[in-house]
Formats: sequence, C-alpha cells, structure tokens
Amino acid sequence: MISDEVTKAIDANVSRLAQEVEGQVLSTVENMVTSKVEELKEMITGIQGKKEARRCTYKDFMACKPTTFNGEIDPIECQRWIANMEGVFIRSHCDKEDQVMFATGQLMRRAKDWWDSYSKEIGENRVQTLTWQEFKQPFIKYHCPQSAVDRIQEDFLRLRQRDESVNEITNTFLDQLKFCEEIVGTERKKIIRYHGMLKAEIREFITPSKCETLDEIIDLARDREIEIKRQDERGEKRQVEKGSTQGSSKKPKTQDQGKKEASKGGFPRCKTCGKPHSGECLLGRKGCYNCGQEGHPYYNCPNPKRVCYNCNESGHVKADCPKLKIDFF
Repeated sequence: MISDEVTKAIDANVSRLAQEVEGQVLSTVENMVTSKVEELKEMITGIQGKKEARRCTYKDFMACKPTTFNGEIDPIECQRWIANMEGVFIRSHCDKEDQVMFATGQLMRRAKDWWDSYSKEIGENRVQTLTWQEFKQPFIKYHCPQSAVDRIQEDFLRLRQRDESVNEITNTFLDQLKFCEEIVGTERKKIIRYHGMLKAEIREFITPSKCETLDEIIDLARDREIEIKRQDERGEKRQVEKGSTQGSSKKPKTQDQGKKEASKGGFPRCKTCGKPHSGECLLGRKGCYNCGQEGHPYYNCPNPKRVCYNCNESGHVKADCPKLKIDFF
C-alpha cells in the first residue's frame, strides 16, 4: 500500500519537476552565453583601442616603398612624386602631423638642397607644424614654374605619333594632358586631339565622332595596332599603305621631266589629249581609232594595224623592229 501511494505521488508531480529542471538548465545556459558574449565584446573593443592608439612609424611608412625625388624642374615628375606620396600616406595610415616629416626624407640632391634652404627660411618651429597642403604650395611653385608648364602645352599641341607604340604615345599624351585642361577642357576636345596625333594607318580607321569618352578612342587605337601587327605577320598589305604609297610616289613633274616624256617615241606631246603621238588627234572622234568606221571599238577592229611599240611605225611589232635589232647588234 505504501509503495502504491509513493508511485501515485511521483506520477502526479513528475511533469512539474521536469519543467522546473528545464527552466533552471535554460537559465544557467543563458547566463553562460551572455557572459561569454560580453567577454568577446570587451576583447574586440580592447583590440580596436590598441589599433587606434598605435601611430604609424617611419618604418611603416617606408614599408610602403615611397619614391624619391631629385629636384628636377619638371612638372610631370613633380606631380608624379606628389601623387606617390599621397598614396603612401593612405596605405600606411600616416598621421597628418607626420606627413611632411616623413615625405621630406625622400627628397634627394637638389630637392634636399631646396628643402634645407626653405626650412631655414621659415624656421624650425614652423617646420614642426607644417601641414602637407602648406608644404605642397612652395614645393610646386619652385619645381613647376610657369615656363615649364608652357613648354609642356606647346609639346602637347605638336605631339604626333611616329615610331612609338599606342601605349607609349598614350602615356605621353596623358602626362601632358594634366597641364592642358585650359586647351582641351571638354571630353570631345580631348578625343579630337588624341585622334589627330595618331599616325595615319591607325587614325584613318577610327571615327572620333562615334566615341563618347577618351578611353573609348584609346581602346580603338590599341585594337587597330594589334590588327596591323597581325596583318604584318600574315604578310598582308594594308589598304592605307597602298594609298599612302601611291600618294607619296606622285611627285610634281619638273620641266625637264616633261621634256623627256615628250620625246618618247620621237613625237611631241599633243596639246589636245596630252599624250605623245603623230598625225591627227582622234580624241572625241566617233568610231574605231584604227579604221575610222563606226559600229565597233578599236580593240575589236576587224582590220587592226600592227604598230611597233619601239619606233611607233606600222607594219611590224616590237619583236621584229629593225631599229631594235640594229641597236642590239
């Protein structure tokens, strides 16, 4: 009887006990998870704080491989060095108060002489507080004089592709373009100027009006250059070369050359047709030039005349020309 009563009591309370145990377990697990999450947050915050607190050192700056500058009075080289320094500032997370000090360590030769002189001029205290923007103004003024910029603009207007590849002439074009915004301020003007400085064999296959950006016409020029190289490898002649060859071979005739041509065959040059011949000029005459009859052209004449191309006399051909045989023997 006692056993039965105990069993009944256990059966009646087992569900309640299970719920209490489950609740205690879940509460314990939740507390543990919350504690671990808080610990991780503190660790992350500490790491970020240490990272933010760490300053960029000169070693970190040099690890980004900044370029040196020797002090050339050349606007293009000067701008390249400035762009390189500003890129290194970003990669190394260099603090603003250290930028001038780190960058001036890359000045060599005449550039170092200029910086030493300028530092003495403004004083040590001013050097310590000098910002990068404040440094660039006198630096550019000295190394990029207006006379040098004017020379670049003149070279830009005269720039023509000769033996350079498209990539080489494009690099020169883009370097000079930075100082010629006043000349070619719009994208359309840049496209027209780039097209005009290309060599003929590339330029004649590109229509600048179909290009909306400078990058588009540069890509077309590169594609055309590749096609020209392929044609050369296959031994093909380019159409533009044929045209240019024919055009270049036509030289103005001198008076002496005209006399030589007039003496060919021993006949004077006809004033009507411009060709040397004897007898009446048949230019504009109807009918066959050989027999004078109408109804057929001269090359279908039923009674063609045998004319020698050496002496221009009828009755024999050049192979049987007696004058040619006499000259030969």
